[in-house]
This record gives sequence, C-alpha cells and structure tokens, in this order.
Amino acid sequence: MPRTALLEIDFQPWIIELGHDPGALARAESVRAAQRAAGSLVVCTRYLSRDAADPMRSDADGDGARFHPSMTPRPGDLIATKFDRDIWSNPDLDAQLRLIGVEHVVITGYLTDFGVRIAAERACSLGYRVTVYAGACAGSTADEHRHALDSMAATCATVAE
Repeated sequence: MPRTALLEIDFQPWIIELGHDPGALARAESVRAAQRAAGSLVVCTRYLSRDAADPMRSDADGDGARFHPSMTPRPGDLIATKFDRDIWSNPDLDAQLRLIGVEHVVITGYLTDFGVRIAAERACSLGYRVTVYAGACAGSTADEHRHALDSMAATCATVAE
C-alpha cells in the first residue's frame, strides 16, 4: 500500500521567529496529529550550518539545532538534516522514503518562500504527489507566503488550506 510521509520543514525556534504567522505552529501541530493518526511517517527536518564561525547554527547539539518543544521528534519519526535550503540535498531522504513505499508527501513548515517551496517543488520533480498545508506554513511575509504558495500550486503541488 502506498504510504504518505509528513515532511515538517525547519520547526526550529530561531526559524519560526522569522515567520509572518505565529498561528502556523499550532496548525502544524494539528496536521501532525492527523497525519500520525492516519499512519503517515513523520519526517522532522532541520537546518544546520557548516560554518564553524556560526556556532549557534552549526552545533548539532546546540540550541540552534533543536526543534520547537511542540514539534520534537518522537520514537519512530525520521530526522533529516540539511545544510542548505533544500532538504532533498540530504542524499538519504529520497532513498529512505522510497524504501518504505512513500508516494505522497505532505508538507508543513517554515519558511514558505524558502525551505517549504524548495521541498515541494523538488518532491514534485522526484515524482512524489505533494500536498502543502498553507495554514501550517509561514513565510517571511504574508506576501512572500502567498507568492510561494501560488508558485507551488502552479508547479504541481496541491495547496490545501
């Protein structure tokens, strides 16, 4: 049976603070609960810097790498780290999802105009069916959020409110 994976993009406090919509976090928690109840794999993604001169974002055990307390991974969740804006640059992610038969990727996260848009468009190019929950994402600004959602919808993603 084809599986669904919930791809949670960058629920790190310092990134969440950059978002235009503080309510997106609670809506993402609701999407997570619904997807988990439906049997989806939860994939918690995070950004780490490779720049040692940026210790807040480059220390895998530091504050910059931690997930928001409400979005902390649970046993059985997959944690995927990226070192740029594209989670698919992590070479293991696509292989792991295909290994367990994932065909549909649901996306929530921060920031819509960066990591979320890139994740959705790359997932489409890799052949996944993609759904982005607009209300469970936040952009740099409301306009950038809307522009990114329009771009994803035009590319191939289903944008759900």
